[in-house]
Amino acid sequence: MFCPKCKAEYKEGILRCTECDIDLVFELPPEPEDIPEYVDWEHLISFADKYEADLAQGLLEANDIEAVTISDDCGSVYPSMTYVHGIRLMVKNEDLEVAKEVLLDAEYKL
Repeated sequence: MFCPKCKAEYKEGILRCTECDIDLVFELPPEPEDIPEYVDWEHLISFADKYEADLAQGLLEANDIEAVTISDDCGSVYPSMTYVHGIRLMVKNEDLEVAKEVLLDAEYKL
């Protein structure tokens, strides 16, 4: 027997939870699955190389703005090549304006 509120387990024969004062059930309902939260990412700026993109990403993260980079990844196959389509720095939609201000304050050209 289980308490549906506090999930305490009781011996057979006990019908009410002593803590919550509610009726016990034979089994607990299944836990809801953790559904990942959908994030709407917005393109903020593009860079020719990973070093510059990582610097800008670090600056945003130092200001509590989550950022990710997206690239075609050709540069990792042939280190002498730059990224064909550049590296895009992405931020959450709700952080876009603040992220622009942070990069503009650091003299990035958007």
